[in-house]
Amino acid sequence: MTVVKWAFQLMVAIGFGLVALSGWWALAWWRRRGPPRSPWFLRAAALAGIAAAVAVEAGWVVTEVGRQPWIVYGVMRTAEAVNPAPGLATGLALVAAVYAVLTVATVAVLRRMARHRDEPVAPQEGVPEPVDSGR
Repeated sequence: MTVVKWAFQLMVAIGFGLVALSGWWALAWWRRRGPPRSPWFLRAAALAGIAAAVAVEAGWVVTEVGRQPWIVYGVMRTAEAVNPAPGLATGLALVAAVYAVLTVATVAVLRRMARHRDEPVAPQEGVPEPVDSGR
């Protein structure tokens, strides 16, 4: 049960961390009408995607490892441990389709960005002109 306990605590800790990160962003937006500019926020935001994936995997560990002792000690049969909900195949197919569409869209956007990287920069976003000091 130690694995289940630590996986659950990791999942919950990451969840609270992600909630805190979104709260930080909301507070900065409320105060300055813009995202936080702190390097620490940017580092945390960069790690948030990986942390979310780790939290999902930790939840899976909680579900699957937590179920196994019941089967090993004969309290449940393996057939009873399978989720009997109807429509699981349909839900899986729908999730796979959504991820396929998102993957194709992501690749298309990244390819377009790579082809058009030499677009001119707006004057206000360019390098500032040097000030002539009269020397």
